Parts: sequence; structure tokens; C-alpha cells
Amino acid sequence: MLHSLMLRVCLFYCLLHHVCSGLLNSSVEGRIVKGYEVDIDLYPYSVFLHFQKDVPTACGSSLVMDRAVVTAAHCLNELKHRDGRITAFLGATIPIHAKVIRHVVDYRTHPHYRAEKGRYNLGIAFFNARVPLGRFVKKIPIAFKSPMPGDFLFTSGWGKQVPNKVPDYSDLRHLKVSKQILITDRECEQYTNFRLSSAYLCTVSVNGYHYHGDSGNGLVTKDRFLIGVVSYMINEVTIYTDVIFERRWIILKFFENC
Repeated sequence: MLHSLMLRVCLFYCLLHHVCSGLLNSSVEGRIVKGYEVDIDLYPYSVFLHFQKDVPTACGSSLVMDRAVVTAAHCLNELKHRDGRITAFLGATIPIHAKVIRHVVDYRTHPHYRAEKGRYNLGIAFFNARVPLGRFVKKIPIAFKSPMPGDFLFTSGWGKQVPNKVPDYSDLRHLKVSKQILITDRECEQYTNFRLSSAYLCTVSVNGYHYHGDSGNGLVTKDRFLIGVVSYMINEVTIYTDVIFERRWIILKFFENC
């Protein structure tokens, strides 16, 4: 057992060195288009949020109840400052093809959310009606067990995919998945230059990088349990709000709005 643990640790650091070296040697435009296209039935909890306002924007989200998704707080908080409307597209690899469309009629952001520092960047959006569940639209459960450093994790969403192009928030893009590896808080702090609390997770990329439109994407395990929400990217790493840590708040808000 000890030999197996040592081998796992060794493999993790070798992979981390390989990944980080690749990050440092690649151009910005080369990074944003990696990842791989998938069909929605492989990630049926993925929901595209389109913000129709003066300057259209978009975010990812994850279906956790039949009328609610979890996403980044800053994706929802903008509605406090500008008039606009959020449309949710479900069950489609390319959002414009979605047959299940809902409107966000209410939302909650974490009470400790601080936009200037990105802390507690977690929100819940509630739809105008429940969604029909099936092969292409499914809820994802929140994990009970936290992943370990070195574990492979996945995110799915519709963020920017074309190099040399301004951010495109249209509903014409294809769902893509990125593969990530979890690193320790101490390793993450070497990139961020500030101390992280237990309410955060941090990954570096194995295949695919986050960019415009990827905020709010769910971070999931290989057996499809939700563990985090993309908060922001900084110095080659992605920072997530830990939904396991915030499970109690999420459940409380669901019951208040059921």
C-alpha cells in the first residue's frame, strides 16, 4: 500500500511538472482553443446561460435541481447593476438547437461574496418552470467526498473557442470539455500569490483551458459528482468555489425557493 501511495505521489508531481512546463511554453492564443468537443448526453447537467443585455455575455452552470442551477455569483450579480435577462439553454450540444429553454426569474448569491476579491463566488439561479429530465437533461449530485491532489477532474462548457477573435457569447458554439488535475492549496498559492481558504479548489490543465464564457462551469469527478464551480483564472491556474464546502448553504436556498 505504501509503495502504491509513493508511486501515485511521484506520478502526480511528474505530471504537474509536465503540465506547467507546457503552460509556460505555449502562447496565449494556442491555449484557449484546446480541449475536446463532446455531445450533451455525456454531460447532460451542463447548462448554457445567455445574458441578453446591452453587452451580451454568457456563463456556464450545472443543473442540480429540476428548476435551479449553480453558477458563479458574478455571472448573476451583474443583473443588480444593469437591466437584462438570463436565458438558460438545456439538453443541446449547441445551445441554439435546445428544445428546453427556461428564463431565470430569481437568484441568490452567497452572502459572503466579494466581487473585488472573488471570494465565495457562488450563486444559484432559479427558472420560471421545472425542466423535463431525460437522456439529455439530468441533474448532477453534489459530491460528499472531496477529491485528492493529483486526481483528474473535468469541466464542460461553451467558453471562447476561436483564436484571434473577440469574445463570442453567441448560442452557436459547441460544448467542449477540459481535463484538469487538482493541486494543493500551497502549490496554488505559488501562482496566485495570496492565501486560499478551504472554500476553494485549484487546478492546472491537462487538456483544455478556461477562457471567456467559462465562468460558472462545473468541476466534476470522473463518475460525475459536482465538486466545484469555475470562479476565475489567474496565472495559469483555475480557481473554483468548493460546492462540497458550501453544501449547507446551497440546500438551504433550495428549500427556501422550492
